[in-house]
Amino acid sequence: MGKDQNKKQQRLASWIFYMPHRDQKHLNELQKSLEKARTNGNTNVILTGDFNCPDIIWDTATALGPDREIQQGLVDIAETYNLTQIHTIPTREGNLLDLVFVTNPTLVKSSNNVPGISDHDIIITDLETKVHHQKSLPRKCYIYKKAKWDQITTDLKHTLEEVKEKHHQGAEVHQLWDTFKSQLQKTMNTNIPNKEIRSRNNIPWIKHKQRENAKEKTEAIQTSQKNKQMVKL
Repeated sequence: MGKDQNKKQQRLASWIFYMPHRDQKHLNELQKSLEKARTNGNTNVILTGDFNCPDIIWDTATALGPDREIQQGLVDIAETYNLTQIHTIPTREGNLLDLVFVTNPTLVKSSNNVPGISDHDIIITDLETKVHHQKSLPRKCYIYKKAKWDQITTDLKHTLEEVKEKHHQGAEVHQLWDTFKSQLQKTMNTNIPNKEIRSRNNIPWIKHKQRENAKEKTEAIQTSQKNKQMVKL
């Protein structure tokens, strides 16, 4: 993990993650590390590495494939810790295995591939290390544990037939993708309960005075922690 800190005490924490074999153990360890970052207060996180999860559609935050639960676990972690996956170019044999997550997408200028020395391409991500905060918009979060999977499966079977029919009629690739994407989003919105997530600073019942009190409390805790560290030294 690396950290950068500017004059306003805004931290930039970076992690590199490697999961050669998809399993819950690796995801649990990742979650522990992210939880530590969240307890540090005003920290901007950059998380990169080989996540080995090729069956995730990041546009819709949907996991497919035979081990869907494991790959969906990565999606859930990203949503829990407000991480946005910003890399879109496949990194190995047409699969998007290497990812770049950030808590503040305004830091990202670009993210591209260059040939690597192994069978994976190397990701080059250009970041603005001076943090420009952008007001977080409310985000829709799906509650997958309560999803009606049988109905979703049925809907997607019908969608498959629709895509096949359009393909036989000579539809372009982007038209087939638009059909699949719209039908997938439709069945998700119908059969998966969702809730709206707001940032802690954008909660309607928290007024300006309460935000100021919370800020003072956080600063007092950080000062106390620094004093304890100085005593130990």
